[in-house]
Amino acid sequence: MVREPAEKAPKVEAPAVKAPSGGRSAALVTAGILLSRLAGLLRQRVMAHYFGAGALADVIAAAFRIGNITQNLLGEGTLSASFIPVYAKLRGGGRGREAARFAWSSLWLLALGVGAVSVLGVLFAPWLSALLAAGFDADRLARTTQIVRVVFPMTGLLVLSAWGLGVLNAHRRFFLPYAAPVVWSAAQIAALWALGGRLGWRGEALAEALAWSALVGAALQLGLLLPAARRLLAEVGAGSGTGVGAGSSVEAGADAVGADARAGGLGLGDPNVREAVRRLPGALLGRGAIQISGLLDTLLVSFLGTGANAAFGYAQTVYLLPMSLLGTGEAAASLPEMAADTAEADRARRNAAIQARLGASLGRLTVLSLPATAALVGLGPELITLLFQTGSFDREATARVAPLVAAYGIALLGNASGRVLGATCFALGDTRTPARLAVVRVVVSTVLSVALMQRLSVLGVVLGAVIAGWVEAILLGRRVRAEVGGLGLRAVRLGRVLALTAVSLGAGLGARAALPEGLTGKPLGALLVLGAFGGAFVVAAPALGLLNVRSLLRRR
Repeated sequence: MVREPAEKAPKVEAPAVKAPSGGRSAALVTAGILLSRLAGLLRQRVMAHYFGAGALADVIAAAFRIGNITQNLLGEGTLSASFIPVYAKLRGGGRGREAARFAWSSLWLLALGVGAVSVLGVLFAPWLSALLAAGFDADRLARTTQIVRVVFPMTGLLVLSAWGLGVLNAHRRFFLPYAAPVVWSAAQIAALWALGGRLGWRGEALAEALAWSALVGAALQLGLLLPAARRLLAEVGAGSGTGVGAGSSVEAGADAVGADARAGGLGLGDPNVREAVRRLPGALLGRGAIQISGLLDTLLVSFLGTGANAAFGYAQTVYLLPMSLLGTGEAAASLPEMAADTAEADRARRNAAIQARLGASLGRLTVLSLPATAALVGLGPELITLLFQTGSFDREATARVAPLVAAYGIALLGNASGRVLGATCFALGDTRTPARLAVVRVVVSTVLSVALMQRLSVLGVVLGAVIAGWVEAILLGRRVRAEVGGLGLRAVRLGRVLALTAVSLGAGLGARAALPEGLTGKPLGALLVLGAFGGAFVVAAPALGLLNVRSLLRRR
């Protein structure tokens, strides 16, 4: 975040239309993400049991990272920047049928693009693997290519799921789209359990089965979201738009909108589609730059020896749990609200409303991010032990991953704030600034990673990414402050948050020091240490006036 001089809050009247509480919306996103991330952690734990942190784990980590190009380029982040603001504006203006037609046209265009990219990914899998995992030997490269050919179609289905997520988010339906990935993880867990646990499959055969089960899971996830999105669009097309319509009027709306979409083809003549397409280059550049940064990290780590990619992947899994809960949750909840605020013609009122929402989001992020950072830095070994230490993943693997998790912890508040600030830019119709700053992030991250990895190995690559994330967040904060007059940082009660962080970490470290020697480094001991940390947080946060669970569960 960025410090700013104290500014006087403009005196404006409250908006006439009351939207759902940003805190409540963020809580719904967080609940959905929490379920999906917990399922993802269980999936990673099962994978760690069967593949450990060796050569085959390297292959799986690299192949899934390469296949995610499609998802990260065309998925949630890009749709958030281009699709949701246009759709929300049409729906908010009472142009329901036009909004539904725009949504369906966007889906057909997205499906066409995703299909083409997926086919190209399958065809060029050997070259992509050789380019992005250049440090692998011939055997690992061949295995990576086999899995990439399955993973690319899987990510295509996940991109189409992101369209459903965009429709549901625009209607403030946050829980289902973020909980839906549970079925994706469940399919992989079931395959590993059935084939690895019951039938005794191991090695390359089990790795390929994992990839195919991920493809099946992606299809199941899409099957959950498409019907829900179709029903909402039918209600909008029928003139309801309330999310409670039913019966023949909804079906008639679906039929009418479907006929409109078929008649309009891909909708390239629709001015709303053209508006979304106009926003697309900036969104693609921003997402592409971030993805390139991640792929460059994967490439650099591939030169650092056997197990380096696996350790890198496990550390990212631990870090992405709080990052997704905080950054993704706040950004997803705030985007439609801020996009609605931009409809206010009076600039002072608009800026005051956006500052208020932004300040509330950054305040919530700080309350949760700083204690989470303390846990990742100070209690990383316990987190890794509890999540992954089983079977082939031993104490040595835990020791390799722990420093990486600690380094990622330093990035948490910066990256989470950057997500929210980027969403603010999208709501304001600015996709170019996040794109330019994403390019800056790539350059800074790559230069620092190459310099630091010479002495620090994988840790150097992580630190390069951490510093670059903070640089991006600071520059985004400056841009937003210049546009709306401030970031609302008066809502951040930093002294109390630091006290909460100290109390929580102190409880965890005290529990670690009190552990009998026989429990040190074991899952039960890790559970006791993390339980002490969490218990102290739950007690201290409301006592310090920083967390009111009841306020998250009701509307304003």
